[in-house]
Amino acid sequence: MLFYSLNPVVTYRVNKNITILKNYEQMLSYIQTDKQGEFFNVNAFVAYKGFEFLGWEIKKYYRAEEVAELNPEHLFVGGVGNVRKRLELLGITNTEELDYPLELRKYLGRAVWESKLETIIQTPEKWGIFVKPKDLTKQFTGKMIWEHKDFIGLGSSDFETPIWCSEPVNFIAEWRCFIRYGQILDIRLYRGAWDAKLELSVIQNAVNDFISAPAAYSLDFGVDEKGTMKLVEVNDGYSLGTYGIAHYDYARFLLARWSELTGTVDYLK
Repeated sequence: MLFYSLNPVVTYRVNKNITILKNYEQMLSYIQTDKQGEFFNVNAFVAYKGFEFLGWEIKKYYRAEEVAELNPEHLFVGGVGNVRKRLELLGITNTEELDYPLELRKYLGRAVWESKLETIIQTPEKWGIFVKPKDLTKQFTGKMIWEHKDFIGLGSSDFETPIWCSEPVNFIAEWRCFIRYGQILDIRLYRGAWDAKLELSVIQNAVNDFISAPAAYSLDFGVDEKGTMKLVEVNDGYSLGTYGIAHYDYARFLLARWSELTGTVDYLK
């Protein structure tokens, strides 16, 4: 159980025999801003409100390289590039994208395969598919490929870009499911019909099947025009959009994954 206090020392009672005292000065979150010093997007602001509510000290940063100290307990909030850079500076590189874990392939409901952007651009007979970057999240936004102009802006000049390809699905609604320590923390509709039916049992089964899951991640599920639930994709929890989740839950979610990656204690577990 967690006890909050306005004093500079917080008491964390692990059980009746173990009590941890931790100074507030050690509980620090760096949160990304833009060049003007304003939180760089809504995710950063929500994280700020969450950690402020939980009593964390907050410091702002613009680029990860600006932060000289390298205390792994000091959580980093920001875009994928900045968070990955911070982890790299800490000597941590195990941040491969989850996308479509083998344990969850049965929930996709469609064919998904790996390829190269160069291969797809040279084979027009394969067009009419959805593509997204495989190794670098946000290298480009996933999109449907129908004609040559759809490739504009999707890679380097030689198009040697690893990608995921999938058969198109007409999702009428999509939800982000926030999973923390094997439990559903929250579910948020982020696209489509507000009255679409979500089958919670499908999501719970996927959580149970994802044995190799990290401490915090999201399952994005959608429902097609036939009412079938299908897995859209899986996202790691170290840098993730909020989609309306409560600020204190978002803070707990981020800290769970950060603590796991850095091998530090999650004092909110």
